[in-house]
Amino acid sequence: MEFNATFIVAFVSFIIFVFVMNSILYRPINDIVKKRKNIVDANYEEVNKNSEKCEQFLKTREEKLLLAKVDAKNLISEKTEEANNKKDIITQDAKSQAKNNIEEYNLYYKNATADAKAFLRGEVINLAQAISDKFLGENEKINADDFKELLDGITQG
Repeated sequence: MEFNATFIVAFVSFIIFVFVMNSILYRPINDIVKKRKNIVDANYEEVNKNSEKCEQFLKTREEKLLLAKVDAKNLISEKTEEANNKKDIITQDAKSQAKNNIEEYNLYYKNATADAKAFLRGEVINLAQAISDKFLGENEKINADDFKELLDGITQG
């Protein structure tokens, strides 16, 4: 192999070709690749930020749901307890009123029974007096106090 001027011209033209290609083709392609890499990196970072935000949002949502469930259970138990208390109060009032009504009716019936007994006792004494007057005659009257004693003996025995 011989070194002549053609070799040097080819070598110089190759170096010029590399510089021209570098400035015309490779630099713009490298710039485009860098820009695309920057865009992809920015999108990747944004995706990571959005993913963290999404995870935080889901975590907050779960916490709020848990708190809402706890609040709902507490509210339900409060309202249930309140309803049970009202039920107990109403039941107690009804029982008390029923007891009072029963006592009033018992007292009324005792009084009515006593009044009826007193009335019937007087009627029995009058009837017995009338019967004794008819059978024994006007001359031999039985005293009303004797009928009362007789009637007391019968009712107590």
